[in-house]
Amino acid sequence: MSNDHDNEKPNGPLNGQHDPKIARFPAADERAARAAQLAEEARTAAPQKTSEPILNLPAGIKYLSLVLLALMGLRYVLSDETFFDVIMHYGFVPARYTGALDADWRAALAPITHMFLHGGWLHIGVNIGMLMAFGSALEKTIGLKRAALIYFLSGAIGALLHLAVMPQDISPLIGASGGISGLFGGMLILMFRSGLLGGEGYRRLIFLIVLWIGISLAFGYAGMPGTDGKVAWTAHVGGFIAGLALYPLLVRERLRLE
Repeated sequence: MSNDHDNEKPNGPLNGQHDPKIARFPAADERAARAAQLAEEARTAAPQKTSEPILNLPAGIKYLSLVLLALMGLRYVLSDETFFDVIMHYGFVPARYTGALDADWRAALAPITHMFLHGGWLHIGVNIGMLMAFGSALEKTIGLKRAALIYFLSGAIGALLHLAVMPQDISPLIGASGGISGLFGGMLILMFRSGLLGGEGYRRLIFLIVLWIGISLAFGYAGMPGTDGKVAWTAHVGGFIAGLALYPLLVRERLRLE
């Protein structure tokens, strides 16, 4: 007589297999390995700290500023006589273009090279500050090539206006103010196109244009506090007007800032 209980299968573990319905606590070595794995995952998943630069300058403005500072440092390397010769021949001297002074091949470079020379640390400090303020936003928006064209063409046009107003002047025009004024003019058109001047964009644009020209004229006649040289209002105004005109020619699309 057979016993029905002999045909029943056991409910517990069989041949070393673990029943998934029965809780099993991991051994000590398994717990340690799991804790190490979780710690490694947390370490690799944690955001890495990155140090942001104090001044987030685009490449063109950054390297131009460094070049201007390096050239200013030549003042302490060159003799006074050599430095004066550099200023007189690579600065923009109107009299060299009208025959009042002799000119050589360096006069052809002076409309650009005068922008790399400065008379003192206050002069270059103010210009680099303005270069960073106006040039950084413009370069980030329209790119290095077009911003550079506005800068250098505005500086050259500012020098030409200086020549037209003071054709017999024997004093050298030096400094990046004409190019920087052009960058500011370009920024005004960019802000106007992007709607950043508000609903009365035209009126505010005209007001800022008149204000910049007025400030340039005032500094031209009164001079800049803390400096001995005169401020060439002609280069400021000429470069500024050039920037206003060049931006629409170089940047055709209507840009919108987010």
